[in-house]
Amino acid sequence: MRFFLRKRPEPPVPDLDPGAIIRRARRLRFRVRPTAVAQLAGAYHSARPGSGLTFAELRAYEPGDDVRHLDWNVTARQGRPFVRRYVEERSLSLWLILDISQSLRFGADGRSKSDRAAQAAALLAASAIQNGDRAALTLMSDRIESELLPGGGPRHLSRLLRMLVTAPSTSRRSSLAAAVTRPQRFARRGLVVVLSDFLSPEPIAPWRALASRGEVVALRLVDPLEEALPNAGILALEDAETGRRRLVDSGSARLRASYARMAEARKRSFRSWCDATGVEGVDLSTRDDPIGPLLGIFRGRSRRRTGLR
Repeated sequence: MRFFLRKRPEPPVPDLDPGAIIRRARRLRFRVRPTAVAQLAGAYHSARPGSGLTFAELRAYEPGDDVRHLDWNVTARQGRPFVRRYVEERSLSLWLILDISQSLRFGADGRSKSDRAAQAAALLAASAIQNGDRAALTLMSDRIESELLPGGGPRHLSRLLRMLVTAPSTSRRSSLAAAVTRPQRFARRGLVVVLSDFLSPEPIAPWRALASRGEVVALRLVDPLEEALPNAGILALEDAETGRRRLVDSGSARLRASYARMAEARKRSFRSWCDATGVEGVDLSTRDDPIGPLLGIFRGRSRRRTGLR
């Protein structure tokens, strides 16, 4: 059973004020420092695969055609050479899948799991668009709450940032697999990044299928209070996804040890899921600025791509 320190009940969500939305998006962009974007954009570019080729047509061979593009099956059937013609893919797509269920609201104001997830998503989107790629965003609970299809340029980035700060969840629970059950929506030569705390178990098959088609990174959002219960007397804990409440005595060493074991079990479960699906898993703590872990991801990918250690 998952329990967390209970937060003060949040007031009802007021009608959206367009001016307030813009101000919140600007504050989010301010936290996403230009220097951080420049750093991450450079690392992203280094790890980015080279331009690929998309099949365009099959036609009869002409002198000067690249013999490496000969289609031997068609050539054998037709009795004369045929070549496959390709066109260059000019941009990649970054697909961001963001969990906005109730449990992501856990954490200190300005440093909750949802805040860190939004900040990391904004950094990634800005870096991709700065490199001429396209960015897409899907906001998830146990259903698709909102979706922005791939696009590029400053105007598209502004729309994406507004989505990050204006889309409340209509469900307490999360089930991220609903975002990937239609794999044709994801480009083969893209990068999928899913940001969640992964408290609810995810199925293996759909994620394994997605990872087999492209590159998938899972960022697991973790708050220090979820890993170590403070010795603070009687605490009211609440399961963020079911709403179930419980009073506990945090002065009990046995209880704190059990709490830590549960946190370690969640971590092991996440690692096992990553191994089974082929997804690259990375922990992102609310204590840390996300730029460090994100740079580590892309620098590691760049080293692997070039065969360096």
